[in-house]
Amino acid sequence: MTLKEQLESFRSRMTAFNQWESEQPPVERSPAAILADLGFLMTWASAEDRLRDPDPEKLGIQRMRAIWALVDGK
Repeated sequence: MTLKEQLESFRSRMTAFNQWESEQPPVERSPAAILADLGFLMTWASAEDRLRDPDPEKLGIQRMRAIWALVDGK
């Protein structure tokens, strides 16, 4: 199989997946399940990384950190 054929096959599969995904109903999830997922994801980042803001001018990051501080109990 040539590279061109591989790319065409990949594009075809992605198109089929995107079509299938657009037809699926949204999954209902409880707030507790969402917070549990976010808590799990936060364990992947070190405390130092979570506290460091490489661009303090980004207000969205500052608001997100303020919300995390409320959730985290700090």
